[in-house]
Formats: sequence, C-alpha cells, structure tokens
Amino acid sequence: MNLTSNRRRRGKRIGFTLVELLVVIAIIGILIGLLLPAVQAAREAARRMQCSNKMKQLGLAALNYADVQKTLPAGAVMRNTGDSTASLWRWYSMWGVSLLPYLEQQQAYAMYFGAAGLANETKGSVNAMNQGLNKTLARLRMPIYECPSDPGAGQQMLPSTDDGHSNYTKFEVYTSSYRAVGGANTGGTWWWDDNGASNRRNLRGAIHTVHLGTVTGADGVKYGLSFDTLAAVTDGTSNTAIFTEHHLPKEMPRRTTFWSGVAANHIYTCSPKAATLKSHQWQLCVDTCGLAAPQSTYFCGRSSGAYHAGGMNSTFCDGSVHFISENINVGTGWKGSGNPPFDIGVWGNLCAIADGQTTQMP
Repeated sequence: MNLTSNRRRRGKRIGFTLVELLVVIAIIGILIGLLLPAVQAAREAARRMQCSNKMKQLGLAALNYADVQKTLPAGAVMRNTGDSTASLWRWYSMWGVSLLPYLEQQQAYAMYFGAAGLANETKGSVNAMNQGLNKTLARLRMPIYECPSDPGAGQQMLPSTDDGHSNYTKFEVYTSSYRAVGGANTGGTWWWDDNGASNRRNLRGAIHTVHLGTVTGADGVKYGLSFDTLAAVTDGTSNTAIFTEHHLPKEMPRRTTFWSGVAANHIYTCSPKAATLKSHQWQLCVDTCGLAAPQSTYFCGRSSGAYHAGGMNSTFCDGSVHFISENINVGTGWKGSGNPPFDIGVWGNLCAIADGQTTQMP
C-alpha cells in the first residue's frame, strides 16, 4: 500500500464546514417555527376543554340548586331600600356564592351568613352552620370559576365599580372567567332590570338581580324581580344560555368578572348589540356599541367574550355546553318602532328566557 495514500486517508476531514452548520441551524429553526403554532394550538385546545368542563360543572350545579331550592339562583340579591339593615346597593348574595354547596365547596359556604352583606364580618353572632365570615369568604380564590385561557385568572384586584359608589366596602377580590346570563339588552334605554319604563321583563335572563321587596324607582314606578324557575324558561332550556365567558379586558382590567362581593355588572352579562363576543377588544366594543360615555363603559362592562380562537363557551339551561362563534348575529339594538321595537339578534334571543323567540343554536 502506498504510504502517501494512507496519510491522505488518515488526514481526511471529519465534521461540518461553517456553511453546512449554518444550513442545519436554519433548517432546525424553520422546523421549530412550523411546530410552535401547532404546539400552541394544542395547548389552547386543552385549555378550552378544561374551561368547557368547568362550565359543564356550573350547569349541573345550577340544575341541582334548582332541584333542591325550586328556583334558579339569583345573580345578586338586593334588599329593599326601606330595610333599616340594608341599602339598595348592598349585596346579600351572588350566584357564585349560592352554587358553592353544589360545587363541593360546602366548607367555604359555611362561612356565609345570608342576612348580612358580603362585605360584613359577623363571626360569633350567628349559629354554627353560618359562621358569618362573609368578607373572608368573598376574598377566597375559587379555581372552579377560572378558565386557564383567561389572563386574569387567579388575579386579585379592586373592582372598578367600587370607585363610584360610596355604599360599597372597598376590598380586593379574586377574578372569575364566567358570568351568569342576566338577559338581553336593547341599547335603547338602560338595562332591562334597572327601574320603571326600562324594565322589559320578557328580556330577562335565567340568573338576574332579585329585589327582596318592591322598590320605587327614580321615576316613581315600583318595580322588583323575584327568583325565576326552570319553568319560567319558556323559550326552552336547550335554547337559553345560563352562563357565559368573560375574560379580562386588557384595556380595562378592573371591568372584568369577580365571583363574589361586587356590583351586578361584574357578575352577569346583558347582551350588548355590538362586539358582544369581543369584550377583550374593549375599544372595539366602545366604538361600535352606539352609546356615548359613560354609558358605553357600562354597556361594554356587561358584555361577554373569551380569548379562545373564534368565540367562547356558553352553558345552557339544560346543562349542555356550546361554543358560540364570535360572528354570531348580535342584532342592531333599539329601533324605536315596530313590534318589537328592537333587534337583539340570535345571541340576544339565546340570552333571554321569555322573549318568545325559540331560537336554536346556529
């Protein structure tokens, strides 16, 4: 064997050139770039499924509540203004509190004393079954009410409504990703459950404010809403939403949802006529709702929406969970004439329990 030939073979290059290495790195980078969206999509699909499962539990809890109590839970309970122990703006329960025993949270619910506001701490003044630790309860974190896709999940903050009402005791509470469906809004006057002429009861939702006693509104008209039952859902339980998602709106984070101890616009939704399913796009809702400030802020504050791609989960009165497209028809709102004089769209029909429109899921 030729000695020179052996030396050449022993000195043969082993490894990559710089150009080859850069090519390999580039190919790996492209593959990772292609893979990451798929991984993120898979993770979001898993988060959405977790969220859907929690909303299924909420639906079953509401049905169990109705079976035991013979009514649906209240969105919030308000006392008569003539009650010396209370005021109209003092809250005496929330649907999130009422459902605790039906979500395997009996120990937490045992803290609650129903004759006192959620801001009160009356330990020692009530019996052993109701410890009166209302404020302690209101400040607990409840993961069952959190969707992993919600950037606000697990956060504790002061609700924005607390700034404007001196009757509220100001303290931070944990956010929630879910709201009860309080009804459909027309955009013509104020919310359907407020007072007097604006009280369109046929547009009420399954879980709304309950007034203990008859209240006289600013216009002198007496009004009041009582607990509803499943029998009152005349549009059909499979055609009527009871819970929906409302994730933290990034531009107005303190207008998000809280599971306890705050005003009604933080705990349930009344279907806005525009941008309903895009509440996290706050400016879009404000720009398209057709109302001037500050009504636009209140309006969008009671919207619904999620960060899932394409829409949100919603629980119906029969316990089923459906994915609602963000492109669903939300109507044009108040028309001022015709019968009815408003257009609440498909989503509005699904939010109302007795509007006479037995609209099915699209």
